[in-house]
Amino acid sequence: MPRTSAHGTLGAVLKRLLDGYDRRSLASLGVLFGGYFLVWLRFPWLVDLHAPFDPLLVLTWGFMTAALAWGVSPRRDVVRALVGLAGGLCIEGWGTIAKLWTYWTHERPPLWIIPAWAVAGLAIDRIARFLRPSLGPASERMATPILLAFAAWFAWFARGSLPHPATLAAFGAMVAVPLLPGNRREDLALFVGGSALGICLETWGTTHYVWVYVTKETPPLEAVLAHGFAAVAFQRAAGLIDRALDAMAARHKNEASKTRPRASAPAAAD
Repeated sequence: MPRTSAHGTLGAVLKRLLDGYDRRSLASLGVLFGGYFLVWLRFPWLVDLHAPFDPLLVLTWGFMTAALAWGVSPRRDVVRALVGLAGGLCIEGWGTIAKLWTYWTHERPPLWIIPAWAVAGLAIDRIARFLRPSLGPASERMATPILLAFAAWFAWFARGSLPHPATLAAFGAMVAVPLLPGNRREDLALFVGGSALGICLETWGTTHYVWVYVTKETPPLEAVLAHGFAAVAFQRAAGLIDRALDAMAARHKNEASKTRPRASAPAAAD
């Protein structure tokens, strides 16, 4: 069997990467920068144009922006953006109310951080879609044990917030997510991709004291990996919405076909 050269493999990867950009990428960038502008209008103090250049912040947001322009699928992206907003609000609400982490503004939760969850969630979805073809069959067996092990580890990390009802609800969700039906290969890709992005996000946030964890670590590893787990949870929720929308579309199509007037049969020749 002929061996695939490193040059050939790299070329295939680059081709797949470039093929993900098209005209919809420009529309996506337009929507994204419009969203950035609206957030800036609402929270102008978030952007300090006189601050020193921050390479980690610029590279992280630059990467996420470029990722969101890749492989654009409008309906899929809208669903996942909305799930990211709702999921981010729940996670931030739980973490700040249970005092697992605190923002420098002392808001519980700060609304200005919620749009970042939608952007990060979509970026992680893109990373996972790019990684998934490279994962072998073993990933399907590994995903659930890895996610359950992380859930147990994070429960230990958050044990200080017990018996807060929000923490109990979060623990229940963390156990349920890996056990629900889903694409296990995609789960592992999401967990890996989310954790990788989480390194950048959590390092920047904790070293700049935008948020501080109860452990005072900058950052705690549990928080880094939690971005990967959250991505899996968001995908579960988005998958349910996708199936509901597909069912509604199919039902609408069936109803339309039933009400459409049938063409009359041609009259028989004399």
